[in-house]
Amino acid sequence: MVDSRSLIQKLTIESEPNAKLAISNINNVNVTPGEHLKFNNLDDMGNGYFVDIKDSSKAASFDATYTNLQKLTYKGKKITKVIMHFSTASGYWHDQYWHAELANNIYYGFRSWGGAKNIRFEWFYEDGSKVNFENGTAYLTVASLNTYLQKNQWGHERTTVISGGKGLALYGSSVSLHNGNELYSSKANSIDISGRARATDGPDSKPDQKLIDNFFPNQKDITNTNMPYKWDTASSPDRYYGAGLIALNGSDLAVIIDVKNDDRPNGTEPWNAQWANFGTIIPETPNINRPELTVHYHHTNVALQH
Repeated sequence: MVDSRSLIQKLTIESEPNAKLAISNINNVNVTPGEHLKFNNLDDMGNGYFVDIKDSSKAASFDATYTNLQKLTYKGKKITKVIMHFSTASGYWHDQYWHAELANNIYYGFRSWGGAKNIRFEWFYEDGSKVNFENGTAYLTVASLNTYLQKNQWGHERTTVISGGKGLALYGSSVSLHNGNELYSSKANSIDISGRARATDGPDSKPDQKLIDNFFPNQKDITNTNMPYKWDTASSPDRYYGAGLIALNGSDLAVIIDVKNDDRPNGTEPWNAQWANFGTIIPETPNINRPELTVHYHHTNVALQH
């Protein structure tokens, strides 16, 4: 577990409203344009593309290439192109609804639905050379890792680091590191025990009886108690709460994006969607249970000789 104050960040990703996104090398998928994408069902994240599998009995893949990037830098040097290679993840579940929604603005990432996505990132400078990240200088924030644990939706949104980096848990976050490379929250972190959707709703929201009706008798035991309001909105200062980190090392990063629901009780419905958002603003570690700095003074009397 790391404290945000201890990290040195040399990678910067900011909003790229003029970025261009191209979907290419398509295999067993349909691609259609999309408008006014809302990956958290709240914030308008602009236009992009929908990608859907054609035949779920076969493998599928496509490349998402972002160009005309103006604000993405590493050690002050501009990165102008990023390629994300998507494919069905071998050994992971997927179905006929294997689906992705990608925003033209790389800052907002994408939404995944209906099964795991294997993704390999490549980064390129203006001269076409590949970026090679030095250990301890570049971190990706994996944000919006929701966990829903109700009868009608059970799942832990998860990012698993395969190569090119190391997963890190962020101090104060509900997300922890599992099995050495998996980032997700063990307990529910989006709907509180009063029936409020705390991840996107404010303090003036009211309990939702439909949510309450799908609670388990031990809902309090499987739900986090310290959820900030609206932590899963695009501009929230509390995005740390649903975030983990990936310390980059090398040129390519490979991850698997999926929803873990193999632990769901019998008779529950699986949750199989997530907003995958990779940024570089490391959320500030909150001042909770942080030890106070104590300074001890040792006085020494020195006799001066004249």
